[in-house]
Amino acid sequence: MAGFVDATKVAPVADGEWSAELDGQWAVMGRPNGGYLAAVLARAAIASIDAAHPHPLATNAHYLNPPSPGPATIVTETLRRGRSVSQVRTRLIQDGTPCVEGVFTLGRLAPDAEPVWSVEAPPVLPPPQECRLMIPRPSPTVTVEILEVIEQRLDPAVLGHLRGAPDGGGEIRGYVGFVDGTDFDPLGLLFAADALPPASLTVGASGWVPTLEYTVYVRALPAPGPLKVRQRARLIQQPGWMVEECDVWDSADRLVAQAIQLASVRFS
Repeated sequence: MAGFVDATKVAPVADGEWSAELDGQWAVMGRPNGGYLAAVLARAAIASIDAAHPHPLATNAHYLNPPSPGPATIVTETLRRGRSVSQVRTRLIQDGTPCVEGVFTLGRLAPDAEPVWSVEAPPVLPPPQECRLMIPRPSPTVTVEILEVIEQRLDPAVLGHLRGAPDGGGEIRGYVGFVDGTDFDPLGLLFAADALPPASLTVGASGWVPTLEYTVYVRALPAPGPLKVRQRARLIQQPGWMVEECDVWDSADRLVAQAIQLASVRFS
């Protein structure tokens, strides 16, 4: 079982080229999770510049073709190298096929940064022991491999769809932590903001929700401990698109990441 750091590591191949081994445990139904892929690209982007800008302040990823677990190549291009931030373009390629394109704004987060003002408040959740622990094989036909490497405890109040009675609220919320006890860092937040089940399940959609575009803003260095995560469907429309937002708080109830994605959604 590879921890998050090992599962996202990259190795230099040539100038602007990196190798990666996409880990099959960081996947859903055999396909690597979109947030995990964004973190792999971020690792290459950071490695392509210097240590002055080690944190992905802003991430924008476009998912072109779904990669499979196994070897992949990442190509990086430095767009700007500045004093406070740098921008790097990345592309993940597997078997000659472009799979994910990403652009990163990299900088350095202050360890003691506190928000001046925020409209978002953390969700009110039951204690973790009263939340439902999600399992990797919820049914004979569904495998959620990432639940072998993360502990996901969801608020029972938003899980009516598991009983065949979706509540229609468009929201999933709960706690997320790494099974091996590793604390989250800024790259881990790129994964955490895409780690919950799709909020479209609460309005009767099927579980098939591939991400088309994913934007993440990392706001702060997270405090140790599990994260509180709230995922909300903002708009679902025909012929099958969903806009979904995700907010992530650390154990100190600080808003540490925000994300929005465009995804395909299906109603069976």
